[in-house]
Amino acid sequence: VRPASRDDFGIAIVCALPLEYDAVSLLIDEFWDEECDYYGKADGDPNEYATGRMGDSNIVLVLLSGMGKVSAAGSSASLRFSYPRLKLILLTGICGGVPHPKPKEELLLGDVVLSKGVRQYDLGRQYPGEFVVKETVEDSLGRAPKHIRNLLAICETNLSRGRLERAAAIHLQKI
Repeated sequence: VRPASRDDFGIAIVCALPLEYDAVSLLIDEFWDEECDYYGKADGDPNEYATGRMGDSNIVLVLLSGMGKVSAAGSSASLRFSYPRLKLILLTGICGGVPHPKPKEELLLGDVVLSKGVRQYDLGRQYPGEFVVKETVEDSLGRAPKHIRNLLAICETNLSRGRLERAAAIHLQKI
């Protein structure tokens, strides 16, 4: 059933690159805006949105105008203004934001990275041989809401990870 308004969207997926946007758009079961833009956007919002459905969830898809935190911050602020009832915003990427996986582990294209928080690596001071990140409360980007932290905690269990892997394999076979 088509959502009545922008208030009926709970999930947004933000893509930094057109390649990522194309990949995510293949996962959308039904687009709500193929014929026209039913939902529009808030006045002054420069973003372009695609809206649709993944399973039972109404999704907003947005492509950043450029990479980097300034583009992401501006687009995210506008996104939240146009879609005020979002409960979850997913950022897709090619793991450029994961500077150091565990020792002797490699991060490959296609890997899924779940994070309990965000750490801003460009906020600090460069010293000879090391970069020291500011760690004050004012410098923190905050932590995820409790329901997201609960979801991430359960994803750390072998049971949930196995279920996720089996479900992903089924969906990949369908694709």
